[in-house]
Amino acid sequence: MECQGWGGGLALRPRDYLGTGEPLADVVRAAGPFRGEGLYRLALGTAATMARLHLTGIAGLRLSPLNVLIGPRGESSFAAGPRSSEFPASDVREWAEVILFAATGQAADEPDLDRLLPALRGVVDQCRRPDPGARPTAVDLVRILLGHSASARRASVREL
Repeated sequence: MECQGWGGGLALRPRDYLGTGEPLADVVRAAGPFRGEGLYRLALGTAATMARLHLTGIAGLRLSPLNVLIGPRGESSFAAGPRSSEFPASDVREWAEVILFAATGQAADEPDLDRLLPALRGVVDQCRRPDPGARPTAVDLVRILLGHSASARRASVREL
């Protein structure tokens, strides 16, 4: 399928973003929480994948540390599984919870946002807002994250 986004056509096949690897929960349990650049790459990679799927009309991803998969080179993908009919804003909130888990190693109702990189702290907080309409879209989330990384700004969407 062809999808218009970020300044041009982007060929998308949803199965490209449904991959294999170790669940994030297992990786964090074995190696500890993500830190620094590794955490930022995870945040940007999962946000970009989510945005691509949203642009094709796929939402309700039910993101969690169990279905975000980490490949052998650190790349992230999502496990295939049941989808809900919820709004894309639910995926954005779930993304924030996944990133908080990756940074802290635990799920918490009131997580310590200070464990996050400054570049992630504000955007994760925005994504956790109670009002779904006040959260950024997945595409806006990627744009926000790209604004914090010179190397990511030079990358093409295909490289993300």
